[in-house]
Amino acid sequence: MILTSRLLPISLLTLALLGCATDEPAADEAGSTGETGDTSTDTNTDTASDTAETGAAMIDVSGDAFAFTLPGQDYGRIADATLTVLEQPEFTTTTDAEGHFELLGLPAGSQATFTLSAPGFPAARTKTFTLPEQGPLERVTFQVPDDSLFEALASVVGVAIDPGTCQLVSTVTRVGKSIYDAGAHGEAGATVTISPALPAELGPVYFNASVIPDMTLTETSEDGGIVFVNVPPGEYVLSAHKDGVVFEDVIMQCAAGVLVNASPPFGLQAQ
Repeated sequence: MILTSRLLPISLLTLALLGCATDEPAADEAGSTGETGDTSTDTNTDTASDTAETGAAMIDVSGDAFAFTLPGQDYGRIADATLTVLEQPEFTTTTDAEGHFELLGLPAGSQATFTLSAPGFPAARTKTFTLPEQGPLERVTFQVPDDSLFEALASVVGVAIDPGTCQLVSTVTRVGKSIYDAGAHGEAGATVTISPALPAELGPVYFNASVIPDMTLTETSEDGGIVFVNVPPGEYVLSAHKDGVVFEDVIMQCAAGVLVNASPPFGLQAQ
């Protein structure tokens, strides 16, 4: 899970669940479109106007912050969370009551790692996007359990977490599936590599169909979840491999004390 000095040890299972499927739908697909609240701040609005005045191409980004729950339970939503762009901190907003967020007027083609900060939740990041030349970019997701869930899961399978490292999580996902769909959505039979390479003891750890980390597995189950633990800070690229299937690589910015979760539909997604 997330690295904080006060949350040691944290279970490998806890880390795993962040990127894995449940037996219930994640959320209503169209119910969180931001209509319940204005998620743009003055900073974000002003930046969008400035970009428009320069004539540069810009796009709008939207998505949802999910409070991860145990398998068999619906996801919750993280309201009033602060969203920023790591590479462009002048862009910021907050999630509405349904966990929905919008960031307006980001430069097309730029790099963007979205970050989340909310009381009671660990710091989290998405993968690093290269924003499209034309928008909008929709369904950017966070999956983050609250602190009480961290502690509840910590006793299941404990690992000593180094607070100077990060945890990297993703889901190898079938074509057309995502967190917005019910049930397992992983692509079974795939392997995952990381660049730069890490010692084998850091992962990948694959999760079985019951969403349990299994050190004996050498490829993904239908759950699709994988995790690398105690990763030194830096930039990493995760790649998934399976004969006859092409997956999108993910770029992750690892920093001490942060969970980076490339969650569907923008993880190791089959194309």
